Amino acid sequence: MRCSKIPATVFLVVFLMIYQLAAGADQFDNSYLMADAANGDPEAQYTLAHLYLKGRGGMKRDTTAAISLLEQAASGGHKEAALDLALLYLNGVEVDKDIKKALDWFRKGAELGQIDAQYFLGLVYKPIDMVEAIRWLRIAAERGHADAAEALKQICRERPGMCT
Repeated sequence: MRCSKIPATVFLVVFLMIYQLAAGADQFDNSYLMADAANGDPEAQYTLAHLYLKGRGGMKRDTTAAISLLEQAASGGHKEAALDLALLYLNGVEVDKDIKKALDWFRKGAELGQIDAQYFLGLVYKPIDMVEAIRWLRIAAERGHADAAEALKQICRERPGMCT
């Protein structure tokens, strides 16, 4: 049985086609995502913000654009974006540490129903306003947040008159 030789030009064409397909796998088309974000879609803004924060999905790392998109998404009702902003400002990650902005975004997330934001807001209020702390911890605990339930139990043990 004889094997026929593959002409060099055929081999080169096949090789180039495979190479182009493989190279294209690393390229992303974010045009729909960018258009949706520009049109005010909070989910698209949130997703695009995280691509900018991490420098992934074909996007160059751009903290300013990411923060702006997270703010737009949170203002548009995206509760996870509000929590992410609160944590970024609280910890001074990617932005200057700003406790007031962190508190504002925790409150926004909590009001939107983000359970972790409700819990963290309760913790933030604990040293400054126990009534507000109990209110937010109770909301999170009633929704199933185990850490909020534990924090609330601790407060109630220490200050039983406040939990009635």
